[in-house]
Amino acid sequence: MGWTRGTCARWFTGKRTKFFGMLKRALPVLVASLVLGSAPAVAATTLDPAAVAARTQVTLRYNNGVVVSTANSHESRPALSLVKLYLGYWVLHHGAPEDKARVENMIRYSEDATASDLDRKYPQAIPEVIGQFGLNETHYPGYWGNTTTSTEDLARFTSIMVGDPVAQPIVTGMRTAAPVAADGYKQDYGTSRIPGIIGTKFGWSDARDVNATVSLGNGFVIAANTYGSAADLTFDVLRAVRVTPDGAPSPAPRPDAPATRQPSQLEASILPGIPVQFRDQARQFIRNAEDQVAATQAQACAALAQAGSSGSSQAC
Repeated sequence: MGWTRGTCARWFTGKRTKFFGMLKRALPVLVASLVLGSAPAVAATTLDPAAVAARTQVTLRYNNGVVVSTANSHESRPALSLVKLYLGYWVLHHGAPEDKARVENMIRYSEDATASDLDRKYPQAIPEVIGQFGLNETHYPGYWGNTTTSTEDLARFTSIMVGDPVAQPIVTGMRTAAPVAADGYKQDYGTSRIPGIIGTKFGWSDARDVNATVSLGNGFVIAANTYGSAADLTFDVLRAVRVTPDGAPSPAPRPDAPATRQPSQLEASILPGIPVQFRDQARQFIRNAEDQVAATQAQACAALAQAGSSGSSQAC
């Protein structure tokens, strides 16, 4: 069969439909990558390890793999409720549907009862996550509440977990952490107080004398643990972390600038499901993909016209 403009157009239209279908299915992965800053960060977040008190360990891990941390960041300390991240991750991948549905609120409200139920039902969960991610500074003695870990392990695990589409209920739970946890403890301290933080998991001991947090930022993950109060953790973190502007402000639009591009049907169908803080990046991603498809179509049509193919074509 000869390649007329009509047959080429039908072939190209089919490929284009398939491509945009794949793009829509890939958007959850895109959103996960945006959480860690696949788009440029609007601010630079840095850590001065020397400014951190000895009672506290901190690890700042950028999405490019660069790590800045305190000298004690490899100490295996009480994991507290941060171990629920490890437990929830396994359940989302391997647990029963009714248990998967409990993970998001376990993270959001830091529900101890849920963690105990899941740990009892899946005693292999935390050990398998330790092995899967090579968390060599994390130790599980048989009960989630007695697990120890380091900020190094927490930051590395979280930086990988956040890009896993299956783990998005954990990310959502961190992004929508309740102001007050299930046991009445306020969730408003530590790394969550750094400007620009997107989501946080909080942890504290029964005596309230050990506190920890791990947070998601634009381009980084930061974990901290202190042998002290929630206020101590907040003080130590904010004294050592700096957030500075990254780059010059955007120039004002020119009077002769072209009209704003109108959203396509693809944008209109996808963007409402994207968190507000990631919509600009997602919009640009979609438009770049559409532009590439349009350019390929134009090249194909030009080649057909030059070859003198006959036949009508809606694509061209």
